[in-house]
Amino acid sequence: MTTLRAALAVLGLTVLFGGSLTAQAAPPVLGVGASPDYLVARASVHPTGFPRILILDAPGSSLVTFRLSVPVDPSVDAATAAPILQSMAQARIIGTATALGAQIEAGSSAYGISYTVTGALADLDHLTFILRQATQAPQASQGFAAARGALEARLARIGETGEGQVETQLRARATPGDPSVADVRERLRTLSFFDLEAFWRASHVPQRMTLLVVGDVSTPSLLAALSGLGGDMATEPPREPLAPSPPTRDRPDLLRRWIGFAWGSAPTLDPRAVVAASLAARHLRGERDSYEAYVRLWEGRSSAVLAVVGSAYGRDATALRRRLAALPGDVAGAIDDTDVRDVIDQLHWSLLAQARTPWGRANLVGRFLDSGDTPDAARRYLDALLAVTTDDVRGFLAALSESNPATVEVGS
Repeated sequence: MTTLRAALAVLGLTVLFGGSLTAQAAPPVLGVGASPDYLVARASVHPTGFPRILILDAPGSSLVTFRLSVPVDPSVDAATAAPILQSMAQARIIGTATALGAQIEAGSSAYGISYTVTGALADLDHLTFILRQATQAPQASQGFAAARGALEARLARIGETGEGQVETQLRARATPGDPSVADVRERLRTLSFFDLEAFWRASHVPQRMTLLVVGDVSTPSLLAALSGLGGDMATEPPREPLAPSPPTRDRPDLLRRWIGFAWGSAPTLDPRAVVAASLAARHLRGERDSYEAYVRLWEGRSSAVLAVVGSAYGRDATALRRRLAALPGDVAGAIDDTDVRDVIDQLHWSLLAQARTPWGRANLVGRFLDSGDTPDAARRYLDALLAVTTDDVRGFLAALSESNPATVEVGS
């Protein structure tokens, strides 16, 4: 299951207010209802040839965190090439990061690639060198064939499970304008290094990137350290093209019937969607019978998708299908003010807990910046989350129940 979820995450098919939590200095814990202004980034200079720079102040901190975002378009080529570039970049930077004792992560979302690095402020030049390494032009000798093959293998494993088949087909039907896993698998077969190189040149333009800084760094020192970001590497000798991979067919061995429903909603990053998904998951846990089921919330570029997937044997599949189809309406009728407030408080405190570290703070704020939102979007989201009412959630779920969901069924 871990492999499946990792592959889905590579393609931006899961939603996370992501970022690892580390044992670093934390800002003061805020009370529920307080407005976390330390989540508001301030704009810095944006000279020609540099990324847009936003600062989350941390006066006196001995640590600094950088989160560099590289936006990509929603094309099939982008969805195919981006995870390969990300994998090759991570392989380039792991040695430098290990030598420094720095924490690194190459992440992805529906909007692009991100590179996060945390280390000692005294190592500023070395930490920004890691960012330069990450965004440099790829070379075929740095593992293109291995990265392409590893992604093919991960995507193939998705097709070997009922969960993977239902989730990927549901996402494709619920968001028809976005590249599907099937589209990416087919494009991946013929993706050449020249295609990857062309994608890098189009996407890794410093002026289009956004750098979020958490720390006590002066602007002149930062600009000097960032010089050369996104630069070319030395040219390689001519190389033989990588042969296309053979087509593959999914051959899942499914003993159960897998069923999924997905309801699209807009806009993306709507706090009502997160609350509704959490309440739906609770509802399913409390009423599980002769089947298993779970809830997913996928955040795309323009809309969120609330999905429910379940599996059952034989005749139990009929009851499961009926149960899952009615989920939004059933949850709307079952919740009360206590349920809603409990879920909101848990979600709110979870996000504040993430923001207790520079790493988590950068990833929380960066998640909203990636979507094109304003520097205060993370704070506004937390305020909007606390303002959600039971009537808001009921109205959200009622709208879903009145719409036509995407449906997928696989297995016996």
